[in-house]
Amino acid sequence: MKKSTKIMIAALLALLFSAEALMAVELRVRNIARFKGVRDNQLTGFGLVVGLKGTGDRNTTVFTTQTMVNMLRRFGIADAANQIKVRNVAAVMVTANLPAFAKRGDKLDVVVSSVGDSKSIDSGVLLLTTLKGLDDNVYVTAQGPVSTGENSMGANGLAVLKSRQNTARVPNGGIVEKEVPVTFVDDKNNMYLLLNIPDFTSADRVTYAINSQFWGNVANATDAATIKIRVPPDFQNNLVEFAAAVEGLYVETEERSHKVVVNERTGTVVMGADVSIDTCAVAHGSFNVNVNVTKQVSQPNSFVPGASAMVYEESNIKVEGAGKQFVNLPQGVNVQDLVNALNALGASPKDVISILQAIKAAQALHAEIEIM
Repeated sequence: MKKSTKIMIAALLALLFSAEALMAVELRVRNIARFKGVRDNQLTGFGLVVGLKGTGDRNTTVFTTQTMVNMLRRFGIADAANQIKVRNVAAVMVTANLPAFAKRGDKLDVVVSSVGDSKSIDSGVLLLTTLKGLDDNVYVTAQGPVSTGENSMGANGLAVLKSRQNTARVPNGGIVEKEVPVTFVDDKNNMYLLLNIPDFTSADRVTYAINSQFWGNVANATDAATIKIRVPPDFQNNLVEFAAAVEGLYVETEERSHKVVVNERTGTVVMGADVSIDTCAVAHGSFNVNVNVTKQVSQPNSFVPGASAMVYEESNIKVEGAGKQFVNLPQGVNVQDLVNALNALGASPKDVISILQAIKAAQALHAEIEIM
């Protein structure tokens, strides 16, 4: 065989193997699963936002006035009910997610939402508010200036309509006052690994990876979402090291771990570079989205020994808007291409978010959607 022919065969084999490697996605266990017991806790509180520019609750919102009267009594001011004008004050509900392993003194963001008839809480200040859990214990206190994330002036100096002024955030406004105990190992030294997306194939592959790493039958998949892991005797005095070792294992999976973060108030959509979409169709208002994903087979050249056919996907997205305007997107598109096409047709941030949520509900969007 000629030298040039050998070089060509070697190059083709390298290309085939590299293409196959690109199709196979290896992710760490930490990206596709979590340990049972390691979870966030939702907190809620009731408070006041002050310092508004006449856009607060009206006097007809009785509970705002009552809250202010009770607060003023704590400062030694009595009989102020008839003197209170609440146009610069708004009653709000304050919510937050307390992450696992949060320690006293840690800071976190809180969300503030008006519960009265306030027109806007923009530029206000949240007074000290206690946030409680389902057990009625106080875990976080919150205070600070609120931010709706909207500007009154656009880039060209023209006024911009503010559409979401009754919900805001207080960045780092919450301080953890009480810790939530986290238990991720039971009294029999068992851990339970929970897959983010239940799948029998992924559960089997994770189980195999754990058993291969720790030389024994320490892991057993009980269903498509749960893997029971018996802590080996060598790690029973160092559970953190064992948990870190399990999370660090690489598992071949077809499900990529991505996240799409959307903020309806500001119209911001942040996503990974390769968030993919499967075949689906969505009708939302005047917009129609059709995604068609087909599998194609690439046959290798006959002179390449040991080569086999490769299967790959081709996707086409058609986005149609009002007035029968439509955009045909090229093959191999992702969520970013879809969002760009919707924006080109004049879709509002709410339309984009609703369409993404609908695609996710149909299990055609391979990413986690987080609403800010």
